[in-house]
Amino acid sequence: MKSPIRNTLGAFTLCAMAALPAFAQETRPNILVVLFDDVGFTGFGAYGGDARTPAIDALAQQGSLFSRYYTSPFCGPSRAMMLTGLDNHQTGIGTLVESVTPEQLELPGYSMLWDDDQATIASLLSAAGYQTYVTGKWGIGAKGANLPDRFGFDRSYVMDSTGGSNYDHTHYLPGYPEVPWYEDGEPVRLPEDFYSSRNLVDQMIRYIDEGNADQPFFGFLALQAIHIPVQAPAEFIDRYDGVFDAGWDVMREERWQRTMQLGLVPPTTTLAPVHPDHRAWDDLSPEEQAVAARAMQVNAGMIEAADFHIGRLLDHLESTGQLENTIVVVTSDNGAEAGVIGLENPVVDLLLSGIHRIEGLDTSPENMGLPGSLTAIGPEWASVEVSPFNLYKFYSSEGGLRVPLVMAGPGVNVTGIQDAPVHVADLMPTLLDAAGVAYDADALYGRSILPLLSGATTENRGPDESFGFEVSGNAALYRGNWKLVRTALPRGDFTWRLFDLSVDPGETTDLSADNPELFAELRAEYEAYAAETGVLELGPEDYAEAQVFSNLLEKVIPKYWPYLAGLVLSLLTGVYVVFRLVRSMVRRPAA
Repeated sequence: MKSPIRNTLGAFTLCAMAALPAFAQETRPNILVVLFDDVGFTGFGAYGGDARTPAIDALAQQGSLFSRYYTSPFCGPSRAMMLTGLDNHQTGIGTLVESVTPEQLELPGYSMLWDDDQATIASLLSAAGYQTYVTGKWGIGAKGANLPDRFGFDRSYVMDSTGGSNYDHTHYLPGYPEVPWYEDGEPVRLPEDFYSSRNLVDQMIRYIDEGNADQPFFGFLALQAIHIPVQAPAEFIDRYDGVFDAGWDVMREERWQRTMQLGLVPPTTTLAPVHPDHRAWDDLSPEEQAVAARAMQVNAGMIEAADFHIGRLLDHLESTGQLENTIVVVTSDNGAEAGVIGLENPVVDLLLSGIHRIEGLDTSPENMGLPGSLTAIGPEWASVEVSPFNLYKFYSSEGGLRVPLVMAGPGVNVTGIQDAPVHVADLMPTLLDAAGVAYDADALYGRSILPLLSGATTENRGPDESFGFEVSGNAALYRGNWKLVRTALPRGDFTWRLFDLSVDPGETTDLSADNPELFAELRAEYEAYAAETGVLELGPEDYAEAQVFSNLLEKVIPKYWPYLAGLVLSLLTGVYVVFRLVRSMVRRPAA
């Protein structure tokens, strides 16, 4: 059954074509959207981070920097919303392929498939005369089913997966096959000297240069930085020697203080407490601290490497006379990744190390970030990357939903920090407005923020207007300074809470008992949002990480069972040999 919203959007192309004659070609801006992967709120220098990001920081100084930009805590749903202007359930991407349940797959909001008439910002801009390009991570819905060449992109060079190596086709999850790459819908192999940030920028430059200079372009640069595996050339990693030696406990407080000094959060902000399973830095041995600090060096080095190559792209546009007429958007798909490559369980970690050897991975500290590595920063460093907020990616807390957004270019005034709440779905209508492309605003979940960018207003929504999020049981509703939120297991507790973000963005003081009427009102608004968009309510035990683990087991066991069987057989043989030796030694004295 087709969604009525999708059918309505199918008529957008006609609107766009009708709008074209009203805008002179040379006045329409180019649009470049740069999407990072898993960069938390304080990941960039302009947001108080330790990574050097001069290109992004310069854009922030030339335009607008947003302190309350919200996105889904999962990558696929975020990308679906950004490209369509709809809620993720309205496009069938209610969660990730890796975390979708069988029950969800039966519903339109979780089909993981896009109909051919699914309108995107690329299809609307293309119909209006724009050249449209995408390079990098796609990862929207079922693998290989929703590739960008079907939805308005003239040229595309994409990885259709949630993540993969930055050097080759290796997947970051055990049991999964090679990560597929496609150019214009056809499978391709990566070059031998591939590094994601460098090559994705090179490819974008090539597409732009091969295009028609008399037509504006829309470029979507979807970086792999800084998704697991965190990887970067050694020269970028080594620049951060000693920077993270103070450890996550100290540096989390430093980031908190920095965000207040920069005016990104109010001076009343209380630092969110860390989850009980986080390790204290001082409890680590010196060797463990050195390894942990090195992982964060790789993370910062990867951000800086990406910024360096973004700078190359901007310099190229400037040298060809295109930058002055280009709107540049830089943001992240969700909060910081808290994943790990080990579980501090001797048996499990032994099995994982065996799998890493089978896959040819070198997880030694000396190889961190380099080809063949598998590096992750873990929950403690992730809490630094989102400080002063609570939790991170996979959760509907501020640490999972609130991420950096920088915009600059024609029509974007130098406004400094923008404090108005902005939804990821707002980007599509904003950029369509900037391009002069007509659309049906009532059919979208997002709302144009062009008046904010031009300085015409300081608010994008009225005090009684709200917007919501939901993915795999994580839910949130925002109305002005108020936030209704429920975070899923394992680090959430599936309990609804109410926070006043104007004084407490760390979500430390639940005000639901003090405001029972408001709490009930926002709960009712959330239920209306869920019904309108097609949310399937899950139970507390149906959380995403459990489903990911279940799906992972289904792939791991068939792929690795011969190795496991061999290991078990070897152990049994060893036990039997030891038994025979002991038995013979016991019998010999008796004889």
